[in-house]
Amino acid sequence: MDFTQQLGGMPELLKRQIDRLETAIELSTDWLEIQYLMVELDQLKALYEEMKSEAA
Repeated sequence: MDFTQQLGGMPELLKRQIDRLETAIELSTDWLEIQYLMVELDQLKALYEEMKSEAA
């Protein structure tokens, strides 16, 4: 059983959310929205890295 199966697909979901946020940041023209999205992106990346390190 790999990491994704152990967590019910959560890492794949996080990767998709990270990809969506990165795309939204690239497409946004609103500085405040970009700042908000970047904070959210940083939080998701930290959670993803934490989950990967716990599985290792």
